[in-house]
Amino acid sequence: MEPFIKAAAEIDVEEIMAAIQKKIQDKKDAGLLKQSEIDEIDEMELQPLPDFLEIPNIYEPVLYPGFAENMAPPAALDAIQETGLAKGILKKIRSLLSPWTRFMNRPMYVELKTNILDLQKKVPIVLQSSEYIRLLHNAMHNMIVEASKLKTEEELLKTRMRILEDKIEFLENRERALEKKLPVP
Repeated sequence: MEPFIKAAAEIDVEEIMAAIQKKIQDKKDAGLLKQSEIDEIDEMELQPLPDFLEIPNIYEPVLYPGFAENMAPPAALDAIQETGLAKGILKKIRSLLSPWTRFMNRPMYVELKTNILDLQKKVPIVLQSSEYIRLLHNAMHNMIVEASKLKTEEELLKTRMRILEDKIEFLENRERALEKKLPVP
């Protein structure tokens, strides 16, 4: 019968398993674990870890601008092959329609070109904005940490004040009791 776990020769699997069983038995003896919990863990169905490469990237790489250029280009689509008589006819039709197509597409081309120029002007603003977002995030985090510290300190001071009030009340009661016991001159 082959072992449940295969490992390198210098690793003693039996010793590791014995140590694990000893820890479990120690926890059972200490009352930290119950046999039902151990059985539940033993019978638990193992689930495979998710493959993080399968998760799609839905965000634009704003913080890592060079990342998009280093990615592999998408596969090129194969062009439709035209053959024979249809090829000649379509070539003539395209040559007749190409000036009209350029005329009709010119406004869209000009608009796209101006949009691209506007976007190129905005890229430094976006990068600067991402830096501001990081700074604001760090500042907010530091403020939350400091506010938490102050809240803890406030609670501690309230507790100390209550203790001091209790001590003062105790001392006042003691003083009154002593005054009652002392003879009045």
